[in-house]
Amino acid sequence: MTSQLDKARAFRALHERPGAFIIPNPWDAGTAKLLAAMGFEALATTSLGVANMLGKGDVGLDLILANARTIVDASDLPVSVDLENCGAHEPKRAAEAIRRAAETGAVGGSIEDFSGDRDRPIYDFSRAVERVQAAVEAARALPIPFALTARAENFLHGRKEHRRHDPPPAGLRGCRRRRPLCAGPLRSRHDPDGGVLDQ
Repeated sequence: MTSQLDKARAFRALHERPGAFIIPNPWDAGTAKLLAAMGFEALATTSLGVANMLGKGDVGLDLILANARTIVDASDLPVSVDLENCGAHEPKRAAEAIRRAAETGAVGGSIEDFSGDRDRPIYDFSRAVERVQAAVEAARALPIPFALTARAENFLHGRKEHRRHDPPPAGLRGCRRRRPLCAGPLRSRHDPDGGVLDQ
């Protein structure tokens, strides 16, 4: 069986090589095995797929992580977890979801700026940055190179403006705002010791 560290290194290598790769979304062990047999090189869970499979409108973090562990155990492929908003609004609690995702055996995960609040579906920019910063710190503290993806969901929820009036914190100036963050070491071009990436 491939170790989690080896899976993490393989997943990072997929992101660092030239060109793109396709990462499909299994929703259970059976689809994970099928996709692995088809030759895919990595898998990413789908919270929507889990909700549809269970006939629910929404699923919580515990179910997302339980599903992730099932998919991780189904093959030797690297797995990244769709963590939605990491099950919490507060940055520290959101960061805990990154640690919990790694405990399932996954080697990557996402954090998004969709709040789940119908009236204010996208977190304020400063709160979104704080959440990503906390997630980055949690990912960097892990014993594996955990691939963190920060998803900008504004276009999916009717927020088409870029909020140019809302400047980023000093350590993040120069980063392209609202861009989904990529896997790998996450850092600002202008703040090499911390913060959020602009890769």
